[in-house]
Amino acid sequence: MRPTRRMSLAVLSGIGLALTGVLAFDVYEDWVRQGNTLVSTIGENALPFALLFALFYTVVELWRGEYGETFVESVTVWTVGGTVVTAMLVGWVVGIQSVQNELKPWIIVLQTTVIGAAAGLLVGRRTAVVERARDRSERERARFESLFENDPSAVVDLRLDGDELVAEAVNPQYEAEFGAVSDDGVILPGLDDETVRSFREAIASGERRTVETTHYAPDGRKHFVVQLVAYGTDLGTDDARSYALYQDVTEIREAEAELERTVEQLERSNEQLQQFAYVASHDLQEPLRMVSSYVDLLATEYGDELDDEADEYIDFAVDGAQRMQAMIDALLKYSRVHTQGEEFETVDAEAVLDRVLQDLELLIAERSATITHDDLPSVVADGEQLGQLFQNLLSNALDHAGDDDPPTIHVGGEEREDEVVFTVADDGPGIPADQQERVFELFEQSSRDDEGTGIGLAICQRIVNRHEGDIWIESTPGEGTTFHVSFPKR
Repeated sequence: MRPTRRMSLAVLSGIGLALTGVLAFDVYEDWVRQGNTLVSTIGENALPFALLFALFYTVVELWRGEYGETFVESVTVWTVGGTVVTAMLVGWVVGIQSVQNELKPWIIVLQTTVIGAAAGLLVGRRTAVVERARDRSERERARFESLFENDPSAVVDLRLDGDELVAEAVNPQYEAEFGAVSDDGVILPGLDDETVRSFREAIASGERRTVETTHYAPDGRKHFVVQLVAYGTDLGTDDARSYALYQDVTEIREAEAELERTVEQLERSNEQLQQFAYVASHDLQEPLRMVSSYVDLLATEYGDELDDEADEYIDFAVDGAQRMQAMIDALLKYSRVHTQGEEFETVDAEAVLDRVLQDLELLIAERSATITHDDLPSVVADGEQLGQLFQNLLSNALDHAGDDDPPTIHVGGEEREDEVVFTVADDGPGIPADQQERVFELFEQSSRDDEGTGIGLAICQRIVNRHEGDIWIESTPGEGTTFHVSFPKR
């Protein structure tokens, strides 16, 4: 058990009183009994009395409470140790001289000097260690003071005084945010009574706390993350200390709120897109079918009575209706990529490609195309949408191949460290560099497009986005085009 402050001071006082008694007895012996003069007696004991005065002066200073308990304990230990060791060593020297029946003053002085030198060395070494520790402590204190003063967070240094929190110091940022702390001021702005109570408990037990609060300042509402960080070695006592750091997160919270509003707007946009898809699949297609049907009836019933120009107009109307139907179907597929997508699972990409090739069999035969493919790796994806992706890319390659020779298309696949990459390469006329980004936008077409809806590649981009992948083009005009599609590994 460590000695208390009162016990340590009692020990020091006892040593002082005992040594005072020894000196008083020595003065009595020399002056009264041996008849020495008072001047010689005082001169003989001047140094011990001066040292005793220093001892009692130190004890008085310690009693006043100007030093911490650890300091008082250290002084007591060194004083008791010095007293005992010096008494033992001097007693040893004098005892040896007494046994030899001859007291040699110069020998006693010499050996006592050796003792003093050793004691001085020990005390000097201890002092050097203390000075070095104090220098290090000063550097650390200066460093922490610099951090305290320049911390971008508002910081208040708290001390637990009974049940009250006392602000020992605040940094400039705290004063800028909340103003100076007065004796009756609020030192933890924005925190309710329950949170302050929990902070007091945390300071007493040396725990950390983190809360978030909103503070209403004259310049507007601000959001703070408040961190309570305990420090010091006297936790659990009235000297328990902590820092409370107010980190301004207003911009972050406002950005999060803006992001939430954006997400809500996107959700509403998705709902509107679903409503559009419903309208497109029902309300728009019905009049379109009616137009197409009546144009067919007109051609059937009155075809013999119409001239060539009228027949051409009817063909234009039928072609327009068919193109409109194709555009509506493509828009439906585009809108349903996110709203009606399936769960991601491990998909055999090669099996998916085989099904797509069967569906495109007539178009492939019509174009006399040659399609080859590697052994494709499996991928975690929406199987239906992966098939849609392959079908759109292959249809695009077949539709825009050169007219001189039958097209040749190759489908490749490669498994990399973090992703799976598929490629669809054709030997068509290529896509200019300035058009390679635009072809993935809705209703955009490249210079090699002479027909189509301009939605197929936009659907590919939307499918890839849903899978958090990437799609890009490598193409040189006149040398063909290669579409690359990457899917992240999951």
